Amino acid sequence: MAEHLNGTLDAIEEAIRDRESFVVEAGAGSGKTRSLIETIQSVLNHERDELESLDHKVVCITYTNVAKDEIIERLNGDPLVMVDTIHEFLWAVISPYQKELRAEVAAINSTTKIPIADLEEKLATTRITYGQYGRHFDRGELFHDDVITVARALFEKYPKINRIAADRFPYIFVDEYQDTAAQVVELLLDFFVKNTRKPVVGFFGDTMQQIYDSNISNVAEAHGLRTITKVENYRCSVRVIDVLNRLRTDLAQVPSGNNREGDVHLFLAPTADAGVHTKALAVLGSDGWTTDNTKILMLTHRGIAREIGCAVLFDAYAKRSFGNDVLMERQDQFGQFFTFVEGLVAAYQSGRYGTFLDLLGQSGFTIKSLSDKTKVLDEVRALETVRMAGTVADVVGAVTGSKLIPLPRRVSELMNRLANSNENDESFARRRPHYEAVLAVPWSQVTSFIDYADQHTPFSTKHGVKGAEYENVLVIVDDTLWRNYSFAGVFSGNDSAQRLERSRKLLYVCFSRAISGLAVVCLNQLNAAELAGAKALLDVESAPLFS
Repeated sequence: MAEHLNGTLDAIEEAIRDRESFVVEAGAGSGKTRSLIETIQSVLNHERDELESLDHKVVCITYTNVAKDEIIERLNGDPLVMVDTIHEFLWAVISPYQKELRAEVAAINSTTKIPIADLEEKLATTRITYGQYGRHFDRGELFHDDVITVARALFEKYPKINRIAADRFPYIFVDEYQDTAAQVVELLLDFFVKNTRKPVVGFFGDTMQQIYDSNISNVAEAHGLRTITKVENYRCSVRVIDVLNRLRTDLAQVPSGNNREGDVHLFLAPTADAGVHTKALAVLGSDGWTTDNTKILMLTHRGIAREIGCAVLFDAYAKRSFGNDVLMERQDQFGQFFTFVEGLVAAYQSGRYGTFLDLLGQSGFTIKSLSDKTKVLDEVRALETVRMAGTVADVVGAVTGSKLIPLPRRVSELMNRLANSNENDESFARRRPHYEAVLAVPWSQVTSFIDYADQHTPFSTKHGVKGAEYENVLVIVDDTLWRNYSFAGVFSGNDSAQRLERSRKLLYVCFSRAISGLAVVCLNQLNAAELAGAKALLDVESAPLFS
């Protein structure tokens, strides 16, 4: 039975007293994270002494490291709270059981198309670990996503493992539960809750903000959990809340803070030329919208790449597995080189000479005389010239020929391997097209990308802004960027139920970031029914057309 009340914490505390697991269903802007923090603090206030004496911890599972850091900060790093991503938490539980892990790795290996011979014997003295980008059983390395599968296998085969964990962690709270994989929910409820220790598991989130393919259904209904619903919206303006309530029918929010009246707009731009956001802001300027108080949301990184002019760079990374993730994290050879060069030039141009010399010092160079300063100036000016007109290969060449600017070892090793026509590593051969494509990218696109990645541009994707809020939000909608979404279908109601649900959720996440104003720019042409639906959803009378 759902409980609709402002005293959310009272309802949660009642569930905890009853040792009953629960779901807090909280719409956008409802203060969901605040309720999560208050819940953890309540448990600590009431049970700190017992937790300390028994060496027990409260667990808070998050989906992203950004959310993890925020929660740790808001809890002042309390040592009684373990804040981890689900993979980190499960790995903390199962990683001590290395003998069992080695057996499980060997078991998985035996089911692969080309199993590694005598793997169990080879792993006899190897510690099992896990990494982000692919499994390497020969090194005892699991793929990131293998952790969940292996954890389930260990819990099933060795019930003592989850009994020990359930005893050690009497409270497990899951942030943004709708983005958690269905098998994770099953792990928590079927193995942790359904044993003699029976910890309380609390899920905090909103099914309407499910933007990852987690395959989560109605957790409360499927598992018979108590539901606590939050209907308040403290963030959005009244007009934006009205749009959100038209997007969803399961939860009607009400303004509950100092909500503004707000403004909502719709624009049409049937051509996908870069710069439509500039045209929109020129029109919205009379309502106080500026580049400083507006967040522009594109629905893919590739859409942003088109807008800011680095599509060739993204295309080059599309030639490798997990390419988008690798590029965004900048932990590969090129990514680190991009960061180094742009950081070096930015430090010099902004007069941060201490940082500049620290970066330059990686080559062992130190300034000892006026002539040395002249050499540095000449080198940096030459690098700036190559950056503006050359390719990645040109910049690598310029740094290679420099006596002052160090070429990172990983880049040097890569260039040597690329030059070696006898290179016979199959894995390297598969990535060669990617490496060669990156080297051909104009460096100006690297500069644009670094500005975006370091948040020097107003652009974001739906993943990058989840949980964030902005004065005004400009959403650029382009159905041509997607296969699994149809935003025009949301406007007309004419598409498959699955695609409509997925598209509606994505729009809900984007729209609900707006504190005051919301504007939507449709790049794809809308037919009469779609245009009428868009106007009705946003409650606008007109939709100006950009030529």
